Amino acid sequence: MAAPWWRGRPAVIAALAGASLTLMQFGTIREFAALIGSSELVTLLVGTGYFLGLSAGYLLSDRLPRSALTGLGAGTLLLQMSLPFSARWAAGFLASHHFLGAVPPLVFVVVLGGLTPFYAVFLPRLIEEQSGGGGRRGALLRIYAAEIAGAFLGLLVVLTAAAARMGLVLALNLAALVTLVLLTWRTPRPAAAWVLLALPAVYFAAWGPLDTASLRYFYKRAHGYLEVDVLASEFSPYQRVDLIQGARKNKVATYLYLNGNLLYGTRSLHQHNLLVSLAPNLVRPSPRALVIAGGSLDNARYLAPRVANLHVVELDEAVVRLTREHLQEPRGNFPTNWQLVIDDGKHFLGAWSGAPFDVISVDVPVPTQLQTAMLHSERFFALARSRLAPGGIFSISLAGKLTRGPAQAAGPQSRLAPRIVAGLLKTFPYVTVVRTAERDYAWAGDRPVTGGAAAVQSAIDRFLEEEPERREIFGAPRVTFVGERAVAEAVAGAAPIGEADMQVVLRVSWRKLMSRYYPSAP
Repeated sequence: MAAPWWRGRPAVIAALAGASLTLMQFGTIREFAALIGSSELVTLLVGTGYFLGLSAGYLLSDRLPRSALTGLGAGTLLLQMSLPFSARWAAGFLASHHFLGAVPPLVFVVVLGGLTPFYAVFLPRLIEEQSGGGGRRGALLRIYAAEIAGAFLGLLVVLTAAAARMGLVLALNLAALVTLVLLTWRTPRPAAAWVLLALPAVYFAAWGPLDTASLRYFYKRAHGYLEVDVLASEFSPYQRVDLIQGARKNKVATYLYLNGNLLYGTRSLHQHNLLVSLAPNLVRPSPRALVIAGGSLDNARYLAPRVANLHVVELDEAVVRLTREHLQEPRGNFPTNWQLVIDDGKHFLGAWSGAPFDVISVDVPVPTQLQTAMLHSERFFALARSRLAPGGIFSISLAGKLTRGPAQAAGPQSRLAPRIVAGLLKTFPYVTVVRTAERDYAWAGDRPVTGGAAAVQSAIDRFLEEEPERREIFGAPRVTFVGERAVAEAVAGAAPIGEADMQVVLRVSWRKLMSRYYPSAP
């Protein structure tokens, strides 16, 4: 390797850089989404840092001597060998020392200064050195084509490697990065070269223990648990799914996190399930019930014994598989007389040709992803109404309180509730806003809810009294109905959510991020 580092190997170097960039970007977006809590915002954050880092690399390329280039590559390699574990430990440490607001900037700086610049130095230098008979333009086409081919190779690895095998994806990325470092090293010693080549295998072997240890530390420190046991953790094609057993004071419970967002395990979230999925079926005897999402499967546990036919539609197979194995089956007496369908809720309803449903419940989180935003759109509401039996109920959470304006609104989704209700009012003749102490819910149909709030409260109380443990799980929610005049005032001027309303996704994600990391910000 005494010859100049770029001669004879430009296409290989460019292809390795392209492949490693693709694998690194995929890994950081997926892993950092759980730290930030939104895949869309992380995509913007990582994408911005990614391209700015590349730009910095292009600017520095002709100013770096080979020794500096080798040092930059070694530093990049060491940083990537520590990820994602070091990022979780850092985020947990910052959170436990009241510096949680430093986490988003940390993610940005890591991508901007630590991950991408090294890759960018190759393209300008290779073009300069290869500007022979074909000229600079010809060199640009050849080298850039090789880099793009490498990027497609990295994409092929991402598509063919199981999403749950993030350790394999990042180990392959390290293998490409190690090769790049060796190619920038003029005369590496054989022993040192063998050590570097062994690093990806060592990283892959250590992935499991380090992944579990860093997750345990992150959840304990960042989410305030006294002790944490990671029951299951997996990357699905859609998100990171974490099931943990956490201890707070004298209570130990199982919690479900999706991309770092808590979706199951607290009394507040249990009440959400009660008001969205269970209570409508308690008020209206439902021989045919449909629950869209609700991956915790509590809806199946409580509804299956009560209805003649229950369909649960969940997009993410990993969520229901892991919650059934680690959450529902250990509790015992889990019913089997219900049907699970792995599908997108919108697609399922669009393709449904069976009898209409008596209750359709949409048990999804706030729309921080486009997939969930579509389930809050006016067009989806119209589709749901077409699959609802006469007298049926369509239920959905309003993601907060229905209030007249942002100044009076509670929570980071301040103006989301009026837009949801506006879409429902354009679709259904009657929309009842059911209020509890923490949030509001909408029950829509072609007729008012029989018996009013008193009938709903009575049905919930009877359900809670059936088993002593239910009061402990669900608490003692008290429900009221929001008056028609108050609903009309709150919805005035609000536009229904569009089917592909990315603006809603970004605004809700941004407000959630600000609420989590900068709660004192105006």
